Amino acid sequence: MKNLFISEILNYIIVIGIGVLSLFVRRQLKIYTNSKLKLIEIQKEAIKQSMGIAAYNKDRSLVIDIVKTVEQLGKEFNWNDEFKHIKVLQFIEGKTGLSDEEIYNMIKSTVLDINRN
Repeated sequence: MKNLFISEILNYIIVIGIGVLSLFVRRQLKIYTNSKLKLIEIQKEAIKQSMGIAAYNKDRSLVIDIVKTVEQLGKEFNWNDEFKHIKVLQFIEGKTGLSDEEIYNMIKSTVLDINRN
């Protein structure tokens, strides 16, 4: 009788121990996976930002190249500034994700740079 009582108590203690241990392991795994998910989200944001920067630089380079080309053509064919501006806008139209103000500022700065040289 005494042995049966001790074995039942021992079984309950073992079951409780396994339950506590499994809860502890589950909690630690959840903490670990949450930290990895946060790291993955941070990396995704960094990639999005770097892709945005790369796209901006590509668009900027495209605008600058078009402005330089039109300026060269304008010198060869004696185009006035207004006509050159219209030509640049025609070439750029729909090819970039830049705002009108950004395009205008890039055109202005590139023309100033070309005129200095």
